[in-house]
Amino acid sequence: MDLSKAKVLITGGSSGIGKETARQLIIKGAKVVICARQEARLQSAAKEIGAIPIRADVKNEDEVRALVSQVEHEMNGYNVLINNAAYGYFSPLTEVDLESLNDMIATNIIGTILVARESAKIFKNQKYGNIINIGSTAGKKGFAGGTPYAASKFAINGLTECWRSELRSYNIRVMQVNPSEVVTNFAANAGHGQDDNPSKLRPEDIARVISDLLEMNDRGFVTDATIWATNPK
Repeated sequence: MDLSKAKVLITGGSSGIGKETARQLIIKGAKVVICARQEARLQSAAKEIGAIPIRADVKNEDEVRALVSQVEHEMNGYNVLINNAAYGYFSPLTEVDLESLNDMIATNIIGTILVARESAKIFKNQKYGNIINIGSTAGKKGFAGGTPYAASKFAINGLTECWRSELRSYNIRVMQVNPSEVVTNFAANAGHGQDDNPSKLRPEDIARVISDLLEMNDRGFVTDATIWATNPK
């Protein structure tokens, strides 16, 4: 697609991969709405990169309906959803906390479904759209202590395949991006301390891939792209 005609919603857009993706798309001429739960951080990020901020919690169905409606109004159209809102919760199986598990699933899976559901209504009606789900290499292979997070990211694989099957005939491209370890606030938020390993991926690496996927001519699309650090230490 021509990114100067892109009208984009990025969930979880106030930091990390979401914020950097918004920055790169705006530089290329796209209109971009970023949404997040924390108002102050959202406003600061939007001001820095020139995005439109809309506060919303993707777990809340009413807020998601209002979000997507406002997105279409603010940009006078809407044709790209980047489903990025998610966080990590890790635990050995025998120590999984149900409240923490339910909250993460509500964000990582239910939130992804709700935003896509409301967006797909618009895309189907106009017979055009793009959905990019941000998965993870944790959704490709399980690991010790990864039960909660890996479950949520394996689920994204299934959602992407279902939506691709349902929406392809409406000229809607459904794609997935699977980053490996990226230096953001993700590790700190998951309780593992700040990660600043210089050999790991950066948000700009993932944002570049997302931009490239969208820029491919609308007659074709890449189903999924997995990005690994070359030699993480």
